[in-house]
Amino acid sequence: MHVNLAAGEVDQDPVEPDQPFFTASIGKTFTATIIAMLAEDGKLRFDDPISLYLPEEILNGLHVYRGSDYTDDVRIRHLLTHTSGLPHLLGDEYGLFSRRKEESPDGKTFFDVITEDSERHWEPEETIDWAKDNLHPHFPPGNGIFYSDVGYNLLGLIIEHVTEQPYHRILHEYLFEPLGMEHSYLSQFSEPAVHSDHPVPPVYVGNQRFDIERYRSFSGWYAGGQTVNTSEDLLSFHQALTAGRLVAQETLDEMTEWRKLTIGVDYGYGLVRIRPLPLLPTYYAWGGLGATNAVMLYNPGYDTYLVGSFNQTASRQKAMRFIFRALRTVSKIEAEG
Repeated sequence: MHVNLAAGEVDQDPVEPDQPFFTASIGKTFTATIIAMLAEDGKLRFDDPISLYLPEEILNGLHVYRGSDYTDDVRIRHLLTHTSGLPHLLGDEYGLFSRRKEESPDGKTFFDVITEDSERHWEPEETIDWAKDNLHPHFPPGNGIFYSDVGYNLLGLIIEHVTEQPYHRILHEYLFEPLGMEHSYLSQFSEPAVHSDHPVPPVYVGNQRFDIERYRSFSGWYAGGQTVNTSEDLLSFHQALTAGRLVAQETLDEMTEWRKLTIGVDYGYGLVRIRPLPLLPTYYAWGGLGATNAVMLYNPGYDTYLVGSFNQTASRQKAMRFIFRALRTVSKIEAEG
C-alpha cells in the first residue's frame, strides 16, 4: 500500500502531496551516502585524516580545544558520526539535537547572522571560518558526540576535493539523476531537472517565517542540509539505500552502527535511528530527520517507509507522535492480517 497525502495551506493555497519542500538535515544523509560511495570506489577511507583532503587555510586552527590543537586527529569517520567535537552552526532552540547555545562573543548565533543579511551568499569555506572565529570545539576527536553542521560542511568540501566537482553537481550525478529524483536540488546552488508546478513552502522557525528560495543566506547550510525534495523523491532514495542499490550491505551495516545521540535517538553515518518505544524494537525506524521536522524513515519491523515534513521547528513532539501513531496503525493492520 502506498499513500501520499498533504494537509494545511501555504499562503491560503492548499498544500499538495507532490509539493517540494525544504528537507534540512536530511541532506546529511545524502552527504554521508556519497562519502560511502566514494569509499567503496577506493577514493577515500573512513579512517583517513581530514587533513589529506582539505587545504591549510581550512585546517589552520580548526580544532583547538583547551589550548591543544587536535586538527590532525580528526578523521572522516568523526565528521560522519558527530564525534569530532567540532561546534554546531544551528544550536539552541533552532537545533535538531543540540540544545547548547552556540553563539559568538557578541551574543549572535550563526542563524542570527544569516537572517540579518538574507542577500549574502555563503560559501562553505566562509561558514567554517565563521565557526573558527566565533565558536569552540567541545571535546577532543572521538571523546564524545555532539551534533555538528560544521563537520558536514567539511564533508562537502572533502567530496569536492576528491571528485574535483562542486558538491551540488555530485548530488545530482550520484543520487538525483540515477534515482529519477527529478524535483530534487540543492537550494541556492542548483536547479531541479523538472520544476514543480507548486512553490516551495516557507519554513517556520518558531513564529518566524522564512522563504528559503529568497534567502540566499540559507546557502550556509550547504552539505549539512539544504536540499529541496518531494516526498516521492525521498522515498526513491531511501528505498534504493535499503535495497543495496547505492552502497553494499557491508557498507550500510557500517553506516548503521548506532551511537546514542540523545534520549531515544541514535546516530550512525548521516543516519538517525529513533526508538519511540525502547521496549518494542519493532517500532524502531531509521533514516534522516531535519530541524523543520522533515522525516525520511524506514521501519524494518513492518517494512514501512514514512516520509514528509511538518515544516516547522516547533513541531518536534507532533512529528514524533505522528511517527508513533503511523507505526501503531501499521502494526494493527498487520495483526488483523
